[in-house]
Amino acid sequence: MKQVFRILLIGFFLFAGSYHFINPSFYLDQIPPYFSNSSLINYVAGSLEILLAIGVAIPKTRYWAAIGIVVLLVAFVPTHWYVIEQDGCIPTAYCVPLWLAWARLLVLQPLFIFWAWSVKK
Repeated sequence: MKQVFRILLIGFFLFAGSYHFINPSFYLDQIPPYFSNSSLINYVAGSLEILLAIGVAIPKTRYWAAIGIVVLLVAFVPTHWYVIEQDGCIPTAYCVPLWLAWARLLVLQPLFIFWAWSVKK
């Protein structure tokens, strides 16, 4: 079962990382305006997601890659907070009910962190 979770994590982050390049506008407006150069942040985040997913696939780098994903997910907290500040609506990306924006931060984000942490060995 652990291998299935690891493969799913790898696939998820390969897709998410690639999507930063396929549809950058989806992410750009989610980056809080107090961060400068949102385009660079978007491409760095996407690149890191791809590299860390590959790292999880390699047994020798799995531990540190999984830790890297945890750190990256923590670094994404300001983005989730910004979506909450916008009442769950980023018009150029998506609009969700405010409760769902909160759930994304308080439920999904910790679950993703736990998921990455659980595949580190």
